Amino acid sequence: MKSYKVIVALASVFALAALAGCAGGANQAASSAASEAASSAVEAASSAVEAVSSEVESASSEAASSEAATASSETPAVSVATANAVADYWINFPESGNNQLPAADIFKMIDAGDDIILLDIRSADDYAEGHLKGAVNIPYGELGANLEAIPDDKDIWINCYTGQTSSQATALLNFAGKKAHNIQSGWLRGITKAEGYENYIETEANELPAGTYTVDPDIKADIENYFASEDKPFNFDPAELKAAIDDGTADQYAIVSVRSAADYAGEGDASKAAQGHIPGAINIPFGKDMQTSFADIPEGKQVIVYCYTGQTASQVVASLRMLGFDAWNLNGGMGKAPEGENEGFGWLSVEGAADLLETAAAKAA
Repeated sequence: MKSYKVIVALASVFALAALAGCAGGANQAASSAASEAASSAVEAASSAVEAVSSEVESASSEAASSEAATASSETPAVSVATANAVADYWINFPESGNNQLPAADIFKMIDAGDDIILLDIRSADDYAEGHLKGAVNIPYGELGANLEAIPDDKDIWINCYTGQTSSQATALLNFAGKKAHNIQSGWLRGITKAEGYENYIETEANELPAGTYTVDPDIKADIENYFASEDKPFNFDPAELKAAIDDGTADQYAIVSVRSAADYAGEGDASKAAQGHIPGAINIPFGKDMQTSFADIPEGKQVIVYCYTGQTASQVVASLRMLGFDAWNLNGGMGKAPEGENEGFGWLSVEGAADLLETAAAKAA
């Protein structure tokens, strides 16, 4: 896993160097501060690369002399193009927000006739029963084979069932050079729960605009391999994780909370989110530049990532898997506890799980 750290650090350097170059090419008076800041960031990232490279050199030497370092146990190779695309996604991530919007905002775009692509990645049968007006169907598992047919010059808004697989797709399509975004909570918890949604549904099938769009061959191959996995969509059962915590075997997992630092520490708004974190979880808050903390994730373990409802964590899971991690999304995230006839979902839907939440920082791995 150490080899990916060097590639990600290098990718960050490349991206930051490009930003510095752009700043230098602009009006000198207007860009001097931006150029200086970007150059400083490049210098800092370069130092990180040097430190990690030394670590990797030592690890590589040990692996070369060890019979245990067989082909079957080695971390899959990570291409520089893919690592750079992942780093670039987070380096350029908006300062606020999570690259998704609720269905009501999508309805406004439809009403305004915005030149967007609506992409429904549910099954062909469910799409045929009803979908957003103008939406095109490419089922989740077929996205890798259709990358070159998906436009890269229009904003793409994606829906699945609950927003989790469409969040994976959002990240992956961005890695491939598309302007992809997630429709929050998907078909079941978002679109069909929005007021007046019936006015935006049709059964007529739609096609993508004609055209072929170039995708970097290494990135294309990595995304195709992602969808070729028999384990997709990489969701992990919260009940299984709780059972592991109960019987003392949870140390086989690296648990990562991407919720806010305040909610992780139990200091957030209790009216909006359950407070605290799953025992043993480390915190890497979701958002811009979070890729700089991926190297903090313990190596050699199955990585379980969770957020609030499973959507932002899914973007992170897609990123980590493209970097060679065995990453999984905690299905439903922190979720909601059962209430009335609502069975709830996610961690809080598991009996006794809420009682396990901690507020003290997890011990360093």
